[in-house]
Amino acid sequence: MSFALRFRTDVKNWSTPRWLWSFMALVLGMTFLHWAAATGVLVGGGSAVSSVRDRGVPAYVSARTAHAALSDADRAAWQSFRSGAAELIGPGQRFRDNLTTAGDSLAHIAERDFGGPAERDLLRAVNAQVVTYQGLVEQADATYREGLEDLGYAYLSYASDLLHGDGGVLARIDEIADRDRRAIDQRRHSAWGGTAAALGTALAGFALLAVLVYAQVAMARRFRRVFNLPLLAACLVLLGLVLWAANAFLHLDRSFDRAWQRDLPAFDRVVAAQSGTARAGASALRAGGPVDQAEGLDVTAVDEARRPLDARLTGAGTGALAAGLPLLSLAVAGLAGLGFWLRLREFRR
Repeated sequence: MSFALRFRTDVKNWSTPRWLWSFMALVLGMTFLHWAAATGVLVGGGSAVSSVRDRGVPAYVSARTAHAALSDADRAAWQSFRSGAAELIGPGQRFRDNLTTAGDSLAHIAERDFGGPAERDLLRAVNAQVVTYQGLVEQADATYREGLEDLGYAYLSYASDLLHGDGGVLARIDEIADRDRRAIDQRRHSAWGGTAAALGTALAGFALLAVLVYAQVAMARRFRRVFNLPLLAACLVLLGLVLWAANAFLHLDRSFDRAWQRDLPAFDRVVAAQSGTARAGASALRAGGPVDQAEGLDVTAVDEARRPLDARLTGAGTGALAAGLPLLSLAVAGLAGLGFWLRLREFRR
């Protein structure tokens, strides 16, 4: 006889305690399943957030920062050459600072290793191209100082083409950033995260609550007692746990969505504005336009634009639920078991 059929038979047979054993087995089994499902969402969602917070976002931010730094390095070099300062200081300190920033950012991407083997191949190609770019600028500086200005500008033009051309450094860095962004989005839509998983866990909890309420009503009819206090306590604890878990999971999902829909685009706008200004400035100087006194990459503004994103993901945790979930699930199982045991004792009297 199947368990479901035996369970229905036992419940109808009020003269034996077997229906109590069946109810207890069902409740304990459903409690375990609810705990397992909630733990899966807790671990899966938390893992997705921590992966994005600790690896995905830093890798993406580093790629965008490297793009902006190299764009500004190109503008700084052209400013130095067009102003004549290259005779004394070469491409200038700002150029060297930007190269250092770009190099550090590319190293951070390698440390995070978020985009997979294809991204690692791209990163190796970018690092090689940056070395080539720096060599071309140094060659431009050397020939310019020797009085071969036209040749110096030619080398500097080759360097700019290496940055901005099709398949150039900046295009490949953008491809790295796109890969990281897609990987972040994949983590955001993890099967163990999101609203659907949170609601599914809540439904499992409410199904268990319905069984506990039904058991309470059934025993009240059989034993002519209105309340079974341990079962009532189990219902209250379970209700609190379901609401706590659902709120924590939905908060995690909302934080993830807001980071993706608000904070990340806000950061992108700040970096894109700086990259666009640097690119436009370099193009104007290359075309022989007047030398401006524009300042370089504003690293402080980039850091400030990133802070809300980091704060959002840091606050996306589930708090004390990691400890509360197993403890309260155990309390539900224990209280429910105690409630059934008290009624089983009456059968033995």
